Amino acid sequence: MNAGACVSGLEPVGRAAVERWDAGRLHVAARWGPLLRAHGFDTLESLMQLGGGQRMRAVPGRSTVRIELAGPGGGTQVFFLKRYAPEYWKGWRRVGRWLRWPGAQDEAQREWEAIHRLRAHGFQTAEPVAFGQERRGGMVTRSFLLTAEIPRATAAHELLPQLRGEARRRLIRELAEWTARFHGAGFAHKDLYLSHFFVAPAGAGDGPQVFCIDLARLIRPRWLRTRWLIKDLAQLAYSARCAGARRAELLRFYKICFRRARLNAGDRRFIRRVWRRVKRLERRPPRYDVLWDQPGVRPRGV
Repeated sequence: MNAGACVSGLEPVGRAAVERWDAGRLHVAARWGPLLRAHGFDTLESLMQLGGGQRMRAVPGRSTVRIELAGPGGGTQVFFLKRYAPEYWKGWRRVGRWLRWPGAQDEAQREWEAIHRLRAHGFQTAEPVAFGQERRGGMVTRSFLLTAEIPRATAAHELLPQLRGEARRRLIRELAEWTARFHGAGFAHKDLYLSHFFVAPAGAGDGPQVFCIDLARLIRPRWLRTRWLIKDLAQLAYSARCAGARRAELLRFYKICFRRARLNAGDRRFIRRVWRRVKRLERRPPRYDVLWDQPGVRPRGV
C-alpha cells in the first residue's frame, strides 16, 4: 500500500560523529560515548532494563524517565530516556508497521532522525545522545531514545504565566518567529503544544533561546500542507489558552508569524478554520499522556 501520496517521511541524515555499538543495535553520539561506557551503558539491554530515575510520562508500552549520571569532573549530567516496549506496537501500530505506512515506523528512530534534521536546518532541540532498537522478523520490537537535558531551560507553558509586560511580549514574539521559520522550512510537528517548547535565557541584548522537543511525529509534507499547518497552530493556540494567553496575544502571535500589520479577509477565514480545530481539542475526552488533557485543565475564557 502506498501512503506516500499524503505526506513524506524525513530524508536520510548523515551519521558524522556517531558510533555503532552492540552489533549495530546502538547508535551513540561520539562525544557522549566515554560517559555512557563509564556507567556500563554500552548495550541495548543495559538501557532498556535501566531501573530508577524520575518518571516523567508513562503509557502502556512507552515511558520517559529522567536520569542523572556522574561526570568525570564530579558534576552531574541529566538525560531523558524514552523507551518503547512490544506492548506499544499493538493493533493499528503493528499493522501500519507491517505495511510500512508513513508515520508507523519506530518512533525512537524517527525522533533521532528528526532531531538531526532540525539541527541541520538551524533549529535548537534537545541534544541527541543515543538510540537503540531490537528487531525480530524484520520489524522493530523494542527501542529507546536518549537525549541530554537542555541547560537552564523552562517549559514554555510554565514560563508564560510567570511573565508580564515586555518579557511576556518578547516570549510571544520569539515563539511566533520560530513558528514562522519552522513552517517556512516545510516542517510540520503534529504535536505543537506549548509544553513542547523549552526556553533558555540568552546573553545581554538577545532574545530567549527557543528549543523544540518531542519530534517523533515530525514530517515535511509534500501535499496537504495547509491541513498540517492548521493542526500545528490549533494545538499551539489551545495549549497557550490553557497557560493563560489572551485573545489579543493570540492575534499578536498570528500577525508576527504571518507578517501582517492588519488582518485581511483571507486571514479571518484562515483563523476561523484554526479556531474550529481549537474547539475540537476542547471537546475531546481527556487522554492520559497529554499535559493539556488532564481532567479539569481547560482554557480560560477569552
